[in-house]
Amino acid sequence: MTTLTGFRRKDGTFGVRNEVLVLSTVHCANAAAQQIAASEQVPCITHEHGCTEAETIAARTTLGLARAGQSPNVFGVLLVGLGCEQIDVQALKEQIGAHTDEVQTLCIQTCGGMPQAVEEGKAIVRRMKQAAEKQSREPMPTKQLIVGVQCGGSDWTTALAGNAVIGEMTDRIVEMGGSVLMGEVYGFPGSEHIVAEHAVNRQVGAEIMQMIRELRADFIEKTGYPIERVNPTPGNKAGGITTLVEKSMGNVKKMGSAPIQGVLKVGQRPPHPGLWIVDNRNEGPDSFNITAFAMASAHAVVFSSGRGTPVGNAVMPVLKLTGNPERYNLLQSIFDFNAGVVLKGAELGQTGQALVDCLMQKLSGEMTKAECNGNYEYSIPYGSEPEDAPV
Repeated sequence: MTTLTGFRRKDGTFGVRNEVLVLSTVHCANAAAQQIAASEQVPCITHEHGCTEAETIAARTTLGLARAGQSPNVFGVLLVGLGCEQIDVQALKEQIGAHTDEVQTLCIQTCGGMPQAVEEGKAIVRRMKQAAEKQSREPMPTKQLIVGVQCGGSDWTTALAGNAVIGEMTDRIVEMGGSVLMGEVYGFPGSEHIVAEHAVNRQVGAEIMQMIRELRADFIEKTGYPIERVNPTPGNKAGGITTLVEKSMGNVKKMGSAPIQGVLKVGQRPPHPGLWIVDNRNEGPDSFNITAFAMASAHAVVFSSGRGTPVGNAVMPVLKLTGNPERYNLLQSIFDFNAGVVLKGAELGQTGQALVDCLMQKLSGEMTKAECNGNYEYSIPYGSEPEDAPV
């Protein structure tokens, strides 16, 4: 197996990438940030927030941006702002700077306008990239490794192969002393009792059951009908999944057999190694769950999709696998790993170990298909879960 290596950060953590990130602090600065990042070929995060919003929304926006810049995979950050936004740019800079090697700010209103800001930003990013290139990888303790597990665009092979192989990987990462994060709380109903049975103690089990009771009640209160009416999705049904219970039974296979240590708020980091649940109740696409993992300082995500999806993330690699051999052959520009070999007779445990080996190669610098394709999404989840973790 490939030895785990990473880039040491000023706070003592390690990252598996050494990215320079352009981050817009307000929607008014999105175009400038995008132009700077596109010119210098670095990831960019934009959003539709940052001004004239409720305190709870503003707090979540700040948390999402701070956690992006604090990612262990980020070497340097350029914050691009307008100058009159609600977001406190200086405070955000200080929050990111406590973890990340270099942080700079750029204000459109004080540097002469949009063209001037873009040119100045390009020069700043260029200098950061040169500094990042001088840093070398070092041996990285496996106890620092944090991996998120996700599934989306599921079909009948997801439970039988894709997520089953991820479960084998989960057990091996936990045995190595690392951490695994699981979200997709909207995919738990119908199997929440199975998830709770994996809890390390009764208190954690009770917390999991209460989380799903609240989710069900909140959904009915907002919509007037139960969650089963919209989940599984039309795509899931076309892929052979008929009920939410059936879908959730496949979803929870990603847990493997490791005990669940606890439930994390969005933005909270695992306090110690093991398997954790991220309480992200945001309704919407997979990018919200993936970003919630990034906000918990995940180094990477392993994503199972029966039907195929190109989604990635701006601050961490997303390794894509499928349990569907036909889809793997059709979408090799999307998938990094074929878990469908277990449907052809390959041993499940050996395939799980092969996935661990593939992940280690990606963590050590080999680009995922999502990175090669330029899929650098970052969707801050604005859900109904409990109060945020502190920045």
